[in-house]
Parts: sequence; C-alpha cells; structure tokens
Amino acid sequence: MTDTEFTDLKHKAAELDNELKHQAAEAKLEGEKKLHELKRTAETRHAEDQAAAAEKVDDLKVKAESAKAAAHEKLDHLKAEASLKLDEAKLKAAELKQDAAEKLDGLKVQAAEKLDELKQKASETLNRLKKDDQA
Repeated sequence: MTDTEFTDLKHKAAELDNELKHQAAEAKLEGEKKLHELKRTAETRHAEDQAAAAEKVDDLKVKAESAKAAAHEKLDHLKAEASLKLDEAKLKAAELKQDAAEKLDGLKVQAAEKLDELKQKASETLNRLKKDDQA
C-alpha cells in the first residue's frame, strides 16, 4: 500500500467516522425529540385523565347533593303530611268526644225522665194502695 492509498483510506475512514458521528448525533437528536413528544403526550393524557376524574367527582357531588335535597324535600313533605293527618285525627277525636258528650247528656235526660216517670208511677201506685187500705 502506498502512502497516497493509505492517506486516502485515512481520509475515507475519517469521513466515515464523521458521517457516523453525524448520524449518531441525528439519531440522538431524533430520540430526544421522540422522548420529548412521549413526555408531552403522557403529560397531556395525565392532565386529561385528571380533568375527567375531577369532572366525574363533581358530577357525583352534584348528584349526591341533588339526591340529598330530594330526600330532604320528601322528608319535609312527609312531615307536613303527617302533621296534617295528626291535626285531622285530633279534630275527629274532638268531634267524637263532643258527639259522645251530647249523647251522654241525652241519655242522662232520658234516664231522668224515665226515673221521674217511675217515681210518678210508684207514687200513684202507693197512693192507690193507701186508698185501697183506707177503703
């Protein structure tokens, strides 16, 4: 091998070395770009997932609050209904008590009248018996 051939080979080797270094640098740069893109994609997906989870939590909170309000409203309605029925029952009891008192008073009057009639009959019978004894 001559010096020029050797020099040419050295040159070619140096060029290949430079080209390999350049290709390695490009591959490294491309890898870094891909890694950066993957990180950005992962961060974006993570942020989207967190936002979706937060939205679901908020939706569940709203639904829970709505259910709580509906239950409270239903309870208030049932309380009002029970109170109304209790008032109606009290009114009916008062009416029944009044009716019973009136009937009792009527029965007392009837009993007094019957008693008076019986007293009158007993008196008449006694008077008749006395007259019969005297006669």
